[in-house]
Amino acid sequence: MKTRLLVIIFLLSYLTGYSQFVDFGKNKVQYSDFDWHTISTPHFKIFYYKEAKELAEIGANYAEESYAILSQKFKHTLIDTVPIIFYSSPIHFKQTNTTPGLIPDGVGGFFEFIKGRVVIPHEGSLGQFKHVIRHELTHVLMVSKLLNQLKLYGKINDRMPPLWFTEGLAEYWSTEWDAQAEMIFKDAVLSDYYPGLSNWEESYGSFLMYKLGQRVLEYIADKYGEEKILELMDNFWMDENFSVVMKHTIGKDYEEFDAEFTPYIKDYYNNLKNNQDTPSKISELVISSEFGHKPTYNSCCSKKEIFYIGNKSGYTSIFKKDLKEKKSSPEMFLFGERSDEFESFHFFRTGMDVSSDGRLAFVSQKGEADALNIFDVKTGDDLGDFSFKNIVGIGSPAWNNDNTKIVFPATDFSGKSDIYIFEIKENNLIRLTNDFYDDRDPDISPDGKYIVFSSDRTSFGENNKYNLFLYEIKTGNIEYLTIGNQLDYSPKFSEDGSKVIFTSDIGGNQNIWMIDFAHHSEIAGSENKSGSKPVIYDLEKFVNDYLSPENYKIPLEMRRLTNLTSSAMDPEWAGDNEILFTSFEKRAMKIRKLPGVNNKFDSSDMVVKIDFIKKENIWEPDKLKGISGKNNTRYEKDFSMDLATTSITTDPVFGTNAGGVISLSDMLGNERYYFLIFNNSDPNSDFWKSFNVAISKVSLEQRLNYAYGIYHLSGKRYDISESDVSYYERMYGAYLSMAYPLSFFRRLETSTSLSQTTKDIDLLNYRKSLLLSNSVAYIKDNAIYGLTGPVDGEKFNTTLGYTTDIQYSNENFYSVLIDYRKYFQVFPGITFATRGQWFMNEGKNARRFYMGGSWSIRGWSFNSIKGTKMWQTNAEVRFPVFSLWQTKLPLGLNYIIPGMNGAVFFDAGNAFDSFDNYGQTYGSFGAGLRLNLFGFLVLRYDTGKRIENNFSKVQDDLFHQIFFGWDF
Repeated sequence: MKTRLLVIIFLLSYLTGYSQFVDFGKNKVQYSDFDWHTISTPHFKIFYYKEAKELAEIGANYAEESYAILSQKFKHTLIDTVPIIFYSSPIHFKQTNTTPGLIPDGVGGFFEFIKGRVVIPHEGSLGQFKHVIRHELTHVLMVSKLLNQLKLYGKINDRMPPLWFTEGLAEYWSTEWDAQAEMIFKDAVLSDYYPGLSNWEESYGSFLMYKLGQRVLEYIADKYGEEKILELMDNFWMDENFSVVMKHTIGKDYEEFDAEFTPYIKDYYNNLKNNQDTPSKISELVISSEFGHKPTYNSCCSKKEIFYIGNKSGYTSIFKKDLKEKKSSPEMFLFGERSDEFESFHFFRTGMDVSSDGRLAFVSQKGEADALNIFDVKTGDDLGDFSFKNIVGIGSPAWNNDNTKIVFPATDFSGKSDIYIFEIKENNLIRLTNDFYDDRDPDISPDGKYIVFSSDRTSFGENNKYNLFLYEIKTGNIEYLTIGNQLDYSPKFSEDGSKVIFTSDIGGNQNIWMIDFAHHSEIAGSENKSGSKPVIYDLEKFVNDYLSPENYKIPLEMRRLTNLTSSAMDPEWAGDNEILFTSFEKRAMKIRKLPGVNNKFDSSDMVVKIDFIKKENIWEPDKLKGISGKNNTRYEKDFSMDLATTSITTDPVFGTNAGGVISLSDMLGNERYYFLIFNNSDPNSDFWKSFNVAISKVSLEQRLNYAYGIYHLSGKRYDISESDVSYYERMYGAYLSMAYPLSFFRRLETSTSLSQTTKDIDLLNYRKSLLLSNSVAYIKDNAIYGLTGPVDGEKFNTTLGYTTDIQYSNENFYSVLIDYRKYFQVFPGITFATRGQWFMNEGKNARRFYMGGSWSIRGWSFNSIKGTKMWQTNAEVRFPVFSLWQTKLPLGLNYIIPGMNGAVFFDAGNAFDSFDNYGQTYGSFGAGLRLNLFGFLVLRYDTGKRIENNFSKVQDDLFHQIFFGWDF
């Protein structure tokens, strides 16, 4: 039984959402039936689905171009062909089986070591696509070079450089230092949480860690020479402590380098700060209590309120705040990430817009694609959601002036990111652009004739730069509105159409800029139909007079409205003279309000002349079709090894066992094979009867995941639910399990197995059975996790089963298992967790359940309470004790403990064989500590008192229990 349980857990973990517990977990849903093909180039094998062929050819060219550059930098070449798997969108990327884990929003790609695979989604921008390809190929060449160095000097292949170096180098050799990097790094320095190399683990896994490494390596290259970067890798073999390797290479270890670099970087940013404004100096704080950004303003029905995307409790949701009541707290408008309809709001990718009649348009992921949602902000009613054929991802929507149309950017199945207009009443979607340029952030002019948007279709776009453009709806003509080697994002028309605000990184920081069309001309407006709004600016005449190539008069001006120490993002008009925007300060996104916009435009300290005569032809991405005869080849599964391990174990009950496990999978991870083989060393047993083997196949390619296999298991067993002595058991048979995800949060499971079992309990007690077992389960899980376990959401599992001996009738019983868990985050960081369970096996020779121990009724011995029926309820309050602790280990390594939580708890329950012989209810209460050791391992300590004698007596002494495992 012990061995069989381990095998089943090992196999079924691939069918149950990859959770920490087999019976719960969210689902990786295979929504799309991808038709995979390959392209072979001199150094790479590209995997793609046929709709993304053009994207794959562009990516193949980027890969070979990057290899040519990186192989020179590393002075190293690759022997083996590198597989690269492309997905045309982040939503498709979430379906990949190349890694067993769930992939959250924001992951840009990864290099997987076992098969040497590079897996990358296209996020709309070819410049970003190129950056990620080069970033991941830097990892590929780095690993290859470092392994060669270790082998060359006879060192064991058991180490890699610290992440600050590996990720920092991948950034340094794949991209330039940009405004986003400046925002994060500058805030860390000015807000005093820059860790330096000595304490780099404090930023472990964060974007700051990537940029810390990039900035440090840039400094080393400037101060000590670019060749020192390569020497750090050449000297890697010298010591396991990378600080010592640095000492050998540049003459300074971590502490000595920090003593040089930290004062330098602080002086650098403090000097910049003297010429910049803090956000609090020029703007009013509106939202500060949680991560919040992408604000949109609602003035309908005499309201002055904002809606924004925020993350207050761990779930990304939509909030609103009344601007008239400055002391009012934000209100939850719509919960996100808990239901099938609002699986994700894409925190960093999409914004919202409120129409003048009070309808909120926003985007959420709903199954296999994003959906456009419309809600009534006055009543909170859901007015409908819209999904579109061939559209996978949708960006920020914007209403037109008469509230009949919505414009938005969207990504299709091929990976093209273009502008669309949706006519609501007609339910008609119109595609306006159709190319591989990344068109984003559209907004419709009040006269309804133009769309302003940001795009890399500029002549500077090949270097991942974006300018603003005007799209004329009637003709489809596109004209530059800004031009330059910069990032211009998030344009918004003013209410009368005479101005456009946007963000630009001119000067190194993202700040708010404005173009005032009326400042350049005296063009008259046309009266708005309502008569109550300001006249609408005649943008068409301005375009004809100023932006048409034959009619250039004077250069257009863009003026900077802010010059902040931090960055300003997502500007939104809040009236005709105020702007809402997002700033990044002290590790948090905060929403602010900027008053006096017109005065700031008139007194701007930076004016940029937009000279359209300098514009050049837009760039075109190059493509590489691959080696002749190996282009557009249908994917054929080629299996290779993922895991091979052997072990020898000795146990006083089970004896000595030796064996191993082998797992194989195809390149896409869709099919997996598992082989388990071992034998015990009992000299009195027949060799072949004691030979244990299990062979299984797991298929994850379709939405319906399944596993099947055969097994032969025999040897000494110890089944605590039946007896306290060991016995010999032989079991062989087959099983089939299936899991069908209804959504990201819900699934159905079913399994069946047929096994022949023989038990030799003693000389007089012999039992033989041909067991047929069937089960079906419904599972829901939308919980989110903290340091030591779930902190919010709920889990539910109900399972029905039936087991019968179809040959000898020795066993015949049915099973009912119900498990419900609910988590309430009552205050930030404080969770009230509850669990209720009812398990029952009823029938002939029904198997017993068992309870007691740290994961059930605490204070009672592990599995000491047994019965064919079992119930328990648990309640505990979880709270933080500390969030970060650091200590020094040998070899100069820093060890970071992510944090410790505390808990107070109450448990009650019982296990019994019949209602007529219930026995007693067991209970306990107490407190405990939970220590997260390595990010995935939790050490639990509980102390308290048992409640004995059917809840009539409390234990005199305290019990103490130590256990490894996550909170329920």
